[in-house]
Amino acid sequence: MPLGTTCECTLCKIEVRLFSDLSHAEATSFRELLPASPSLHLYSSVSGLLRHLRTSHADARSDQLLREILAARASSPAFIESFLVLAFLPMLHRAIRRVAKQHPRLSQEDVTQQTLSILLQFLRSKELRSRQTHFAFAISRAVKRQMFEWANREGGRNGETNHTTGKDLGALAVDDPFEQYALLRHFLHRCTTKGLLTDAELDLLIQLELDGGNENGSSPATPYSSNAVRQRLKRLLAKLRRLAR
Repeated sequence: MPLGTTCECTLCKIEVRLFSDLSHAEATSFRELLPASPSLHLYSSVSGLLRHLRTSHADARSDQLLREILAARASSPAFIESFLVLAFLPMLHRAIRRVAKQHPRLSQEDVTQQTLSILLQFLRSKELRSRQTHFAFAISRAVKRQMFEWANREGGRNGETNHTTGKDLGALAVDDPFEQYALLRHFLHRCTTKGLLTDAELDLLIQLELDGGNENGSSPATPYSSNAVRQRLKRLLAKLRRLAR
């Protein structure tokens, strides 16, 4: 059965069919991929690997999994593309609902078909083939951006007023923990590689996360008890907000 709760929408019906097809192919296609992959052999089933990708943070481990899955596409393209549709289906589901809410004149069937088409095109794109990191972030960002660009054009043809803003598009990238971590990891990586964030500043952010995100220094056991450190942290967070904008 599909992972998670399904409804009666077109996307959930597609999920049921894809999951059934992959389950039947699991004994051959999935197991043939395992010997060639250092990471995939840790998972004994399609459902186990899907569950991990859907619930994990976008860290180095999930990045490695997606890298190996994408690399395996050459030997089993139909199987891998079906698997990736299932892996990103929760993101597609939420994004389709947002598009439908902002563009009520567009039929959900059309939005769903267009979204799947955009995802498959990007999975086959030269841009994705040339990437080495941040796969989840790149796929999510590209699909959502193209979805809303298409919806805005179609909505305009149907006489809708375009109310979509840059803020709306930015909010689409942080729907769940996987995407939140992917977006944050990508943002911090760009800041450090461009020299906008020093190693000391990055260490301070990591320490903040390890201590539970308490920047107010309420506990004497935290490194934020010093007023100087708290002020430094506040300046750093203000700097990151400016960079993010």
